[in-house]
Amino acid sequence: MRLRHIERGARLQIVVKSGNESEYESYEALFHDMHDLINETSIVVQCPKLNKNYMRLDRNAVLEVNFAIGPNVYTFEGRAVGKMYSDMVIIEQTTEIEELNRRRYQRDEIRVEVRVYGLPEDRINESRYARPGIRPVLADMSFDISSGGMCIVTNMNLNSEHDPYYLVEFSISEKDSFMLPAKLVRRSNFARSRVGKFDYGLEFLYNNMPDEMSRLTKAILNKKLSFLTS
Repeated sequence: MRLRHIERGARLQIVVKSGNESEYESYEALFHDMHDLINETSIVVQCPKLNKNYMRLDRNAVLEVNFAIGPNVYTFEGRAVGKMYSDMVIIEQTTEIEELNRRRYQRDEIRVEVRVYGLPEDRINESRYARPGIRPVLADMSFDISSGGMCIVTNMNLNSEHDPYYLVEFSISEKDSFMLPAKLVRRSNFARSRVGKFDYGLEFLYNNMPDEMSRLTKAILNKKLSFLTS
């Protein structure tokens, strides 16, 4: 897979990994063939408008770039190396292009409502879970999700008598709802205090639920694909 395989007008999803605060934005590819590429590893994209002004990328900002070709989603890392006019930016590719659905633990900044319940350790190996008839110990939004786990940044304190084991309830789409056992593997203060005070990392446990990992991987990929092709 090479940059020249992306068609003119394709939607790119760009994540700013350094420079500005990370967030997903949509950029339009402005190249079609070799004549529109700066070289084999550099492309020009058009920045979207925000409040009538063009979004800008800081020079040398590290980026994650995602794009779709047919049913597949691809990704590579790059950096912003310069501007062309006020609404165009040059991005230099710095890593090989990978097919995203081959990266099982790719983390995506997917914001979904999450409910977290305490889970006794002797229940972490069950093959199916129902919503407990108790209040969740935490209810907030996810910060990012992969098939391996979830990060939650919140102002709420996560605590349970069953710590570090929890039951996590969330939906990626109307058709893809999940109720997964998890282990708390990270608990720390979050530097970006305006987002939330605490950063919790939860690792999903699929001991007797192997099909759920595949289902979650597919649901995350479909959500990314729907963004890129909408």
